[in-house]
Amino acid sequence: GPTGPTGPAGAQGASVTGPTGPTGPTGPASAVTGPTGPAGPTGPTGATGPTGPQGAGVTGPTGPTGPQGASITGPTGPAGSDADCATWLNRQTAVSAADTGYATLMARGESLNSTETTPAVNGAIAWQYE
Repeated sequence: GPTGPTGPAGAQGASVTGPTGPTGPTGPASAVTGPTGPAGPTGPTGATGPTGPQGAGVTGPTGPTGPQGASITGPTGPAGSDADCATWLNRQTAVSAADTGYATLMARGESLNSTETTPAVNGAIAWQYE
């Protein structure tokens, strides 16, 4: 005869897990290495080490002394008194003093200036450079 209808499913059976088996042997090493992870934070600075020994400060020998330079003496000037000097300069006062003897050749005080300058005393010459 014909097959009858399928009956309802039965209740779920109890789940039973057996014991864990032993760990298997390690596999062969791989030539492929994974990417390197990020660097960790820098650690604290260590303590300063002890100071090393002082070096031996040895000075080398002194070099030879160079030759003595020639002694040069200039010519001796003419002998004379203050009056003779005044005669040579053709004046009785210092070159920095005022003197109005313009018609007479004489030693005169001079100055060199960066701008046009009036002489400090009468009879002096104030030069200007550019």
